[in-house]
Amino acid sequence: MKFIPIRLKVIKPSEKRGFDIYTMEDTKPILLLGKNSPLDEDSPILEYNSNFIAFIPDNQLKEFKNFISNNVDDILNDPSMSQQNKMYAIYVSMINNLEELVNTRNLSLCSKVTKDVSRFIAHTINDTTAISILLSFIRNDAYNLALHMFNVGVYASMLTKKLHPELSNKKLEEIAKGYFLHDIGMLKIDKKILLKKGKYTEEEFKEIKKHPEYGVEILRRDLKIFSPIIEKIILEHHERKDGSGYPFGKTEINEFARICSMADIFDAITSKRDYKEELPKTTFEALKENKDFFIKEFGRDKYEAFIKCFYIPKK
Repeated sequence: MKFIPIRLKVIKPSEKRGFDIYTMEDTKPILLLGKNSPLDEDSPILEYNSNFIAFIPDNQLKEFKNFISNNVDDILNDPSMSQQNKMYAIYVSMINNLEELVNTRNLSLCSKVTKDVSRFIAHTINDTTAISILLSFIRNDAYNLALHMFNVGVYASMLTKKLHPELSNKKLEEIAKGYFLHDIGMLKIDKKILLKKGKYTEEEFKEIKKHPEYGVEILRRDLKIFSPIIEKIILEHHERKDGSGYPFGKTEINEFARICSMADIFDAITSKRDYKEELPKTTFEALKENKDFFIKEFGRDKYEAFIKCFYIPKK
């Protein structure tokens, strides 16, 4: 049996959870709390320090993610909860809901994703420490559509805050929803194409290039979201200023779509892809080796602001 590390202190008192909790002693798993055992307010388990790492069986990971998603507001509103654990709860909830949306293609789950975006903006975007914690959870050793949508959402929201500090949280939240849903149109692409290992054929790539238009269709028809900014982000995040992008080959591109595009490209460079044999670039490598491209395509102001997103000043 394989085990997955979790942050124990995010587990709130409950009758049962759907997952077993273990500790490790010399690599040997020791059951700490069974999934059907109640966790009471006065349980000694709750006395562990805020950074204590416990373990759950990997085949119960989904139940753990669901538990966090269902309890995320209680976790965020708990004054005794550390900031590290609050950011962990936001991360787990967002990844869980994005994965469920992508895997099931049940568009009603978008409401859960947008609620997560609201929490992200409220608890994270104005706090450099919170941002640095959230960045530490981002994985680059794996790739799937849900992880990509999450990563791009975080990177683009950070960059928008740097470039446009005058934006209200309400407006930033609207824009961020566009970032986290930028690839929602991919859900209309055949799964065989999306899950293909290796490069796309010419016909497959033609279909992939329709996803921005599919995304706007989903936004309007299925989600009943009518936001010009979100539409622009979804529709134009693959356009390029020389007209070589898609779906329309535009040269005049919305500001926030350009920010999304930069984050999208950065995540592609720093994430492991099945069709790439080489290891993904680190943040430093990606920004240094692609400096000329980023400046030419997006401008020096965006490039320098993006670098600052990853610099956390010491307190």
